[in-house]
Amino acid sequence: MDLILVVGGYNSSNTCHLQEIAEEYNIPSFWLDTADRIDAGKNATDWMNSHLEMQRSEGWLPEGKLRIGVTSGASTPDKVVEDIL
Repeated sequence: MDLILVVGGYNSSNTCHLQEIAEEYNIPSFWLDTADRIDAGKNATDWMNSHLEMQRSEGWLPEGKLRIGVTSGASTPDKVVEDIL
């Protein structure tokens, strides 16, 4: 797996734990609460780490073949996941 998208609210302890797991295993991961955090035109995103610190990554989606895992908190609405995808 090349990276993981963790989808869910920044106030969700369940979603935070999913981000913690990815970080623990050194898997590049991006915790997003809305699709508005993604700036496709600049290949950039604003995301939260498990310490609740906002991050910005540019060039976060490399060119070429890429495997992306997606997980979300239990209470994350399907619409939020769909919008991010």
